[in-house]
Amino acid sequence: MNEPRRSLDDEPLRKGEERWRRLVEALPQLVWSATPDGACDYFSAQWTQYTGVAESELLGWRWMDVLHPDDRHSTRRVWTDSVAERHAYDVEYRVRRRDGVYRWFKTRGVPVRDSKGGIVNWFGSCTDITDAKHTEEALRRARLELEKTVAERTSELRRNETYLAEAQRLTRTGSWALNVASREFVYLSDQYYQIYGLDPDKGMPSLQGIRQRLRPEDRAHTDAIREKALSEGKPYELDYRIVLPDGAVKFIHTVARPVFIASSSSPVEYVGTVMDVTKRKQDEKALRESEQRFRDFTESASDWYWETGPDHHFINVSDQHNPLGTPSRRIGTKRGDLANDIGEEPEKWRRHIANLDAHRPFRDFRYRAIGWDGSEVYIATSGKPLFDPQGRFLGYRGVASDLTAAVRAGKLEEALQEAKVVGDNIAHDLRTPLTRVRIRLERGREHASTLKEFRAVADQAIAGLDQLLTTITALLRITEIEHSRRRERFGEVQLAPLIRDVGDLYGPIAEDKGVALWAEAPDGATVQGDRDLLFEAVVNLVDNAVKFTPEGGRVGLVLLCKEGETVIRVIDSGPGIPEIEREAVTQRFYRSEKSRNTKGLGLGLSMVAAIIKLHEFRFRISAGPGCTAEIACPNSD
Repeated sequence: MNEPRRSLDDEPLRKGEERWRRLVEALPQLVWSATPDGACDYFSAQWTQYTGVAESELLGWRWMDVLHPDDRHSTRRVWTDSVAERHAYDVEYRVRRRDGVYRWFKTRGVPVRDSKGGIVNWFGSCTDITDAKHTEEALRRARLELEKTVAERTSELRRNETYLAEAQRLTRTGSWALNVASREFVYLSDQYYQIYGLDPDKGMPSLQGIRQRLRPEDRAHTDAIREKALSEGKPYELDYRIVLPDGAVKFIHTVARPVFIASSSSPVEYVGTVMDVTKRKQDEKALRESEQRFRDFTESASDWYWETGPDHHFINVSDQHNPLGTPSRRIGTKRGDLANDIGEEPEKWRRHIANLDAHRPFRDFRYRAIGWDGSEVYIATSGKPLFDPQGRFLGYRGVASDLTAAVRAGKLEEALQEAKVVGDNIAHDLRTPLTRVRIRLERGREHASTLKEFRAVADQAIAGLDQLLTTITALLRITEIEHSRRRERFGEVQLAPLIRDVGDLYGPIAEDKGVALWAEAPDGATVQGDRDLLFEAVVNLVDNAVKFTPEGGRVGLVLLCKEGETVIRVIDSGPGIPEIEREAVTQRFYRSEKSRNTKGLGLGLSMVAAIIKLHEFRFRISAGPGCTAEIACPNSD
């Protein structure tokens, strides 16, 4: 009944995830994410396209295998420090392209935190900075060359500057040079003017003029970093925002290096590059927002989502509360590991496993499981298979919901209906004997004239009422067993002593009737259950066997130990029960034609059926000759 609503709830989640993936795959950067402990759990398609390595072979820490051997140790150290100290991750390293060529990438990673500040994931991107690296190196060589040969190689300097300008145009990177002593620019490239929205014809702007383009909240931080580096003669990098005259905001990444001359230990100039990273920042923000929307949708849903690998073990379970426990309890398990209805419904599970092995989608698969608190829960789950671009099976993704409340409500309604039927049965079956008692009392009142006659009427009435009380007690006993919490009293039951006790109890009774009763019970068999109820069930079976076995007959009570289960078998040489009546004899008040003249209420086997159902054992009746009744019990672990 709830299926349409779940389908509608899934649609925005699916669209949100698809939109997130489209955004990621549209980026020029290589995008990745990692779990709080630093193990990478996602790489965008650009990663696999660039490296030629499947995503599954990059997960965890295996992505370091595609790094340049000289960069692996330092990268691992920086990454583990960031994870341990819970701060942003910023590193440069070389990555092997699918053709074997290594290119430089600048990698940034940030922790994604929940409302309490805890890290729930890491998200980052890798930007190809090979061209920028080459440009920086070219700038460094050019500046050194200029210092050494400025007097005699002016023409060559101009040619190099032309090359530099072309390189900047191609890489969309601006360059600059700053005199340390005067804090004035001595060089700005055409791309620098373009990035900052400046007019080259109006002359070179001052450092203070450039500073005014920065957003006010970024100025103090930028000044502090730059001035500290200039005073110490060290390189620096900065990220800040500028505001153009038309109000547009750009994100800038700048890299600066000091320039020394042989006669001084202090730098005379700083040269650097500026890169417009606005598009990258916008893409990163869009990705974060998309991911947050996806999380909001999934976390607000009543269902929880899950993911399995190719071996059908859970590799991801959402944080929503579910009756199967925390995600950590589920990771690495299979769906059937917590199920407790596999033995009862093997065909259902066989079909489900066949679907999984065939990589087919499934919907609304329902099963019973053990919850985190040990109670029984009912689950409905749906899943869809995942494949990589090459068609290789990756696992399943799906959702699950808790049906426990609905199932219990259905069982309660069924129990109430059954209670009504029991009440109706009691009223129906007691009406005749009550009417008989009333008629006898009326006749006694009208016709009895002596004390002896009155006592005879009273004795008959008392006998009738006693039978009614016995019937009511038996019915209430069956109802109590069927609807009580007697499972709370379950424990380990030794079956051999129980069988011997029943044999000792009914031996004299059988002997008085001329029936031979023998019991055989090897030691060692145990089951989980209520000893008193199991004793009562076996007693009822033996009582029936002795009652219907003619004089000179035999009744056997045997305990058989088989692989995985123990069987309590009661065999008699009586008339047996026809196959057509074997199901009916466990119903209340049912009495076959053969037992009409035998004293009883027709409730004994109903009591046995209720006790066996409570224990989740199996009850079988078969023909002999005679009759064979069996209780099959799974062995205690």
